[in-house]
Amino acid sequence: MRFLLINFLTVFLLTPSLALGFRVGGLQSPASFIVDPALGHYFISNISGKPLDRDHNGFILKLDASGQPLLSISGKNKKTTLHAPESLALKRNILYVTDIDSLRWFDKNTGNSLGHIDLTGIGAQHLKGLAFDDEENLYLSDVLVNAIYKVETRNHHKITVFIKDNRLDNPSGMVFDPVRKRLIVVTRASGQILGVGMDKKIVPAIAKTFKHLYGVGWGRAGNLLVSDQTGGKIYRIRNFSHSEIVRENILTPAGLSFDYARNLILVPSLEGNIAFTIP
Repeated sequence: MRFLLINFLTVFLLTPSLALGFRVGGLQSPASFIVDPALGHYFISNISGKPLDRDHNGFILKLDASGQPLLSISGKNKKTTLHAPESLALKRNILYVTDIDSLRWFDKNTGNSLGHIDLTGIGAQHLKGLAFDDEENLYLSDVLVNAIYKVETRNHHKITVFIKDNRLDNPSGMVFDPVRKRLIVVTRASGQILGVGMDKKIVPAIAKTFKHLYGVGWGRAGNLLVSDQTGGKIYRIRNFSHSEIVRENILTPAGLSFDYARNLILVPSLEGNIAFTIP
């Protein structure tokens, strides 16, 4: 892993001003790219192999605000289990990540493992998206089972099946809509963007459909940002109605997010093995 960190230092390119955007090369199937709003650090999950292989190859790279590697949480470390990390979510000092059919969490500062849950007991097969609600419950989408699970992080990480319904159409990325008290879920099978209420009702969040959606995040002014993996596009959706292309001709954009402090869209390219920002 020491060689890997040296390699990142070599290939990492940073423009003179972060506001102009930057790009990270040398990644290995990056699936999720998020910012720690408290410290301005970045985290990028890397599958580093096939998404369902239990190969101990996965890792999460932590970068500082200037783009220098700070930490690598690696499955090759004997003290860490990490096979194919995908979605990332932060709550205070805890970094959560989906890893095939398990949820794992780490200290964001040290990278030390703090816990994990194996969800195979409730039927999980391939966990994809993560989203916190306003009560610190964490929701996990299962792209193969058409399910969303709920983890009560304040209640000893109690797990329940929140909803299981074929209308979820292979759910992928998710965000919580605090105004309407619902999950916004993007789908792989139908390319729809769904609203899933706390009452379990499923409705289209917008009328437009896309190709195969991967990630979703909030941008400025309550706009949604979504990545269409096979379409190779990033969309901005205003007021759950009007959609516009932010960037196109991207190789397999995956789990995107938004850095409010620097006004940057954070985009990992799954097959391009890079991550970059869009001002």
